[in-house]
Amino acid sequence: MSATSTQIALADVIDLDRYPIDRLDSPKARALLAFCRASLAFEGACQLPGFVRPAAVDRLVEEALAKQGLAHRTDDTHNVYFEPVPENGTSDDPATVLEHSSKSAIAWDLIAADSPLRIAYESDELTRFLGEALQMPSFYRYADPLGAASLMTFGKGDELGWHFDRSPFAVTVMLQPATAGGEYQYYHHLRSADSENPAGVIGALHETLPGRIALAGEPGALTMFRGQYSLHRVTPVERDEFRINAVLAYSERPGDRLNSLTQQLFYGRTA
Repeated sequence: MSATSTQIALADVIDLDRYPIDRLDSPKARALLAFCRASLAFEGACQLPGFVRPAAVDRLVEEALAKQGLAHRTDDTHNVYFEPVPENGTSDDPATVLEHSSKSAIAWDLIAADSPLRIAYESDELTRFLGEALQMPSFYRYADPLGAASLMTFGKGDELGWHFDRSPFAVTVMLQPATAGGEYQYYHHLRSADSENPAGVIGALHETLPGRIALAGEPGALTMFRGQYSLHRVTPVERDEFRINAVLAYSERPGDRLNSLTQQLFYGRTA
């Protein structure tokens, strides 16, 4: 495919007038990068409303709903660290508190060749922009055939329990918010490399800690989030309409991919 045809396709998916990620040397793009970096430094998250065009959002919602029968469902309990619960833990130990997470995932190899998600994710322009915004010295698309980019759906009662990410960053696009519930909430930098801050984590889990932040997540919004030190969750969806978002995976290393155990856990199969 020629550079021209690639550019036209990307412009159909991403609003390049508002977000000129294809022209990172332009004054507007430099201002955009400065905004993203400042937001990530200040609150650990940067949200860009209207990043994906409405028509592309509609197509992705249709794709997600059409492929519900192919989605892999997970429903499990875990603690905030995704580690074994200590047998002799005390009530003030966050590792003893169980959280619930459930959702359905449509793997990368099921995404259509002409899907807006595939056009955006496979573009060097988006990869370059995200790497610059996140200030990553090296930044690559994931090489995993299942987990490179996925469509996630949350039905009534589905949620992501409070947790810390293992990865230093996450990139998502909201496609269809829940009409009730399904809110993305977090505590910025609740722990650090030097302190696990168990008292703060317990306060968050018991909903007695002030400072909780909620992200609006309108359709088409791209979010960059640093969740390694920021505790976060998605509250339970309260109505029958699906909450749908896309998750885009990247790595500091070229050729990175999930191991077979993680593929099986997230997607119900290996590839």
